[in-house]
Amino acid sequence: MGNLNQAVKRISAIDWSCIGNKQARSHVHLSKEYLRRSSIFLQYYPGPCRYPFIIISNSITQSQASVDDLQTLKEIDNSYVRDIAKNYLELNALIDEGNQIAIDNKNLFEPAIKLYGRGGHFFIRSGYLNVAGATDLLSLANRVEREPLDISDETLDALDNGDID
Repeated sequence: MGNLNQAVKRISAIDWSCIGNKQARSHVHLSKEYLRRSSIFLQYYPGPCRYPFIIISNSITQSQASVDDLQTLKEIDNSYVRDIAKNYLELNALIDEGNQIAIDNKNLFEPAIKLYGRGGHFFIRSGYLNVAGATDLLSLANRVEREPLDISDETLDALDNGDID
């Protein structure tokens, strides 16, 4: 249960009351990378969900560990944010269980979790993803072919400080 325990600690360290109160360039960057990763994942494991909100139990399988009753999830007011956090935890539970698909996709939710950790969030309205004052058309097709974005803390900090474009 090492991965799940680490994921629970990581989720518990986020101040959920501040999500969305801050806007930064790194938030747009992280959202774009999450959309890219979720598009690729759904291309291969198209379980029923509302893109980009992946439901791990529909796309892979249900974990033996139940994360629904964790207190940290109950602290998240936004249902979409809570769903991403829950599925991040479920993915890590499946990694602990040795599920190869989960292991191969261990970094699927990394951009979204980093986004929340940096105080950002995104929302969907009328087919567009909205984040930090920017909008992006939700489309699976063109995201799969995009190059991965660097989401290292150094790059994200440089974006927020205006050191890079």
